[in-house]
Amino acid sequence: MDRTDWPTPGPNEPVPAWDEYRQLREAVHDYLDHEPEDPRWDDIWRALGAIMGEYQRDAFAQSFDLDETAETACIRRLIAGDDECPHSPLDADTDPNGPPHSPPADDHSTLWLDDGEPALYSMHVYPGNIERLDSTEPPHNLWFDVFEFAAEWGLEVSILAKSWYNLGSAIHVVFYPPERYR
Repeated sequence: MDRTDWPTPGPNEPVPAWDEYRQLREAVHDYLDHEPEDPRWDDIWRALGAIMGEYQRDAFAQSFDLDETAETACIRRLIAGDDECPHSPLDADTDPNGPPHSPPADDHSTLWLDDGEPALYSMHVYPGNIERLDSTEPPHNLWFDVFEFAAEWGLEVSILAKSWYNLGSAIHVVFYPPERYR
C-alpha cells in the first residue's frame, strides 16, 4: 500500500539530530521489535509510562503550582473550602443538597493542595469508561456529565492528554475554581 498520501505521523526529526536523540530513536525501535516475557509490556506506552510517570506527575504539579496532595480525594473540599472530607467512607454522598464527594466518571483521583488549601482536583480516566458506546441505558457519554457537573458547581475543566497514571491509555481531567488560574 502506498502511504505517501497519508498525513504526517508527527513532528519531523531534528536536523541535525544529536547523539542522544539518535540513541533514543534506536532504543525505541529496539523496544518495538522485542518480545517481552510478560506480554503486557509489549505496549511501549506502558513502558514509557513507567519510565516517565514520576517526571510527568512532578511537571504537572510544578506547572499548576501545587505543593502536596490531600489524604482523601474529595472534590467537595475544592468546591466548599472544607478543611477535611466531611463524607462518610460508607456513603460518600450523604448530603443530597451539598457538593458530592466525587465528580461523574471519577477514577484514579487526587485532591491537590497549595499552602494546605484545596487547589485542584484531578482524575485519570479511560475513554472507554466515559464514552460507553455499547451502553443500552443513558448516559452513553459521560463527558456531558463531567462538564455539567463542573458548571453546576462553578468549576473549570481542563482535559490533558498526558496522564502519568497510564500514559497513552488514560486522559487526565482537571477541575479547578475559575479564579485560580486567571
